[in-house]
Amino acid sequence: MQESQPSTELSERRKALFEPLEPVTNANGRRPSAETLLPPPDFDAACYPKGWLAGKRRKLVNVDVVESMRRIALQEMNRKDREIDGLNEQLEADAQCLEHLQIQLLEERSKRADVERQNAMLQSQINVLMDMYQDNDDIDDDGTDDS
Repeated sequence: MQESQPSTELSERRKALFEPLEPVTNANGRRPSAETLLPPPDFDAACYPKGWLAGKRRKLVNVDVVESMRRIALQEMNRKDREIDGLNEQLEADAQCLEHLQIQLLEERSKRADVERQNAMLQSQINVLMDMYQDNDDIDDDGTDDS
C-alpha cells in the first residue's frame, strides 16, 4: 500500500510538470525554489508531452514558445543590423562632408595666405614709394633753398 502511494505522488508530480508554469506560491506565500520545479532525475525524455522539451536546468519548455522567442530575437537582431547599417551610411556621408569641408578650409587658408602676402608686398612697395617721394621732397626742398 505504501509503495503505490509514492508512485502516485510521483505521477502527480510528473503531470504537474506538463501544465503551464504560473506564479506558484507555497503556504508561506513565497515562490518555491527552482530545484522543486525540476523533474526528477529518472524522468524519461520519451515521456515528454508533444511540443515540450527539456531546456536549461532540465526545465520543461514549450517548443512553440522557444521558436517564437527565437524568431523575435532574430527579428530584433535584423532590426539592429539595419539600424547599424543606416548609422554606418550616415557616418560615411558625414565623413565625406567633413573631408570636403577640410579641403575647403585648406583652400581658404591658402587664399588668405596669398592675400596677406600680396598685402605685405603692396605695403612694402607703398613704403618704398613713400620713402622715394619723401626723398624727392627733401631733394626738391634742398634744391629750392640753394637757388
